[in-house]
Amino acid sequence: MTTARVLIDLQEGVIELEGPVEFVEKHMGRFLLDDAVTAEPLPGRKAGRPAKTATAGRKKKKDTCGEVIDSLYDSGFFKRARGFGVIKQQVLKTAPECSDNLIRKTVKEAVAGGKLTQSGIGRGMKYTRAQ
Repeated sequence: MTTARVLIDLQEGVIELEGPVEFVEKHMGRFLLDDAVTAEPLPGRKAGRPAKTATAGRKKKKDTCGEVIDSLYDSGFFKRARGFGVIKQQVLKTAPECSDNLIRKTVKEAVAGGKLTQSGIGRGMKYTRAQ
């Protein structure tokens, strides 16, 4: 039994059919018009999926989250011991695009930089302003 493999590149995405020739021909009709079905590949095009593009917004998010935590530090938010959940809530009010990991990383950088001190273990970890 012969098998066939077809890659259909639509503007919305890539569809790949693989199996017996009858199966592939039957299902190709759903995606292509009968006169558009060709066995020849298009010249100048390589088979496969389009390359992914890098997101340029990640660095901006880090700066935004860092700026928000710095503004909380300047406003005296960390004078009392605060847990991560409360810090996260406060940051997300201002910058909802910040992720948990990014907020956690920024807080840890503040601890390493000497701005904040941490006390407790695990979920009971509290962060306060360094004296």
